Amino acid sequence: MEKRLENRLNTLIDKSGNSDVDLVINIETKAIAYSILCSIYAKGEINEMELERAVKKLDSLIERDQRKQRERDHALEFKNRDFQQRISRRKWI
Repeated sequence: MEKRLENRLNTLIDKSGNSDVDLVINIETKAIAYSILCSIYAKGEINEMELERAVKKLDSLIERDQRKQRERDHALEFKNRDFQQRISRRKWI
């Protein structure tokens, strides 16, 4: 009896359609990068002009990364919308 129930549950889980899961983890490291730059400046390893240049470079890299992420998100959204439209269409015979 228990074997039959277990088998039925495995079938429900395996065939539920929820097996394809995409997971994206974004770790925000901007604060760490700024703190490293400030630490290097505080130790006297770089001067104020070099710090400002490094901060501007970091900002531009972050902006570029955000722009690329928006483009990827937009492409993924379009792809998902297209997929949803294809699966929702009925074929009339």
